[in-house]
Amino acid sequence: MAFSFFRGNKPSLLQTGPGGQSRSHVLDRPEMSIGRAANADIVVDDPFLAPIHARIEKQSDGGFIIRRMGLNPIMLRGEALLQTASLKAGDSFRLGKDVEFQFVVKAAAKEAPKKEAAKTGDDKPKKPLFKQPAFLAGMGLVYLAIVGIIGYVILSDSGSTEGGPTAERINAEAARIPTCIKNARRMRQVSEASFNGAVGGRVGRDGDVTYAALSLSAEPADDVALAKAAEPIVEAYKRTALAALASENRGNKTLALTLYQQTYDLVPDINCSAARFALQRRAAVKPPARR
Repeated sequence: MAFSFFRGNKPSLLQTGPGGQSRSHVLDRPEMSIGRAANADIVVDDPFLAPIHARIEKQSDGGFIIRRMGLNPIMLRGEALLQTASLKAGDSFRLGKDVEFQFVVKAAAKEAPKKEAAKTGDDKPKKPLFKQPAFLAGMGLVYLAIVGIIGYVILSDSGSTEGGPTAERINAEAARIPTCIKNARRMRQVSEASFNGAVGGRVGRDGDVTYAALSLSAEPADDVALAKAAEPIVEAYKRTALAALASENRGNKTLALTLYQQTYDLVPDINCSAARFALQRRAAVKPPARR
């Protein structure tokens, strides 16, 4: 774990993930890119990230903004980022599957009032900074805060609905598919480009019902009617995901990989938790690349 405590009061990004690792990145350049490419300023080894996924830019007033590169999905303060947004102290944004960054701004230290040591005749030598009680206490508080942040992230992940693969989890994700379709429709109203970047798959023909077709259509608008229309997708998702889970539990990762891909193809929307579950399981059963 590498934290930069002695690099001034420059803003930084506290990274958590992938795999539970934590790092701190000082924003000491006008622009800093984030992605899995080797030439990115902040390299993140996560297959769910684009080569250059996002960029942090310093503004003339000293503030920072985050810019989405291309159509890569970014969740800022729990909402999908459309293009750019200002970063405020404490803001968190998520990239890929489980990579999260927190924007940290350290308060500038106030200049301490000068002591008239010459008048009092106090000539005792001062302790080095790292031995002074106030400094040690401050460092302890910083350490506890960092440990608390990391612990919060870990506990939040372990207590979320996005846990391990179970039949109950699959049924719960399948039940969210009509809501995902509604959210995709709202995204398309806000930004056609963001919709096209998040939702894939074919529209369907000859009466086929697909996720993309329902997301592109305004009808049915009623929740009950939409749930009825999405029922074939929901049932197919459950059948395919349960078959993939059974193959994974039997140790047949090759078949599980294929079935999890088919599960994702039924709900090809990176912003939908049902799709992210399929992608996560596909990555989990995928054999490591040969060197």
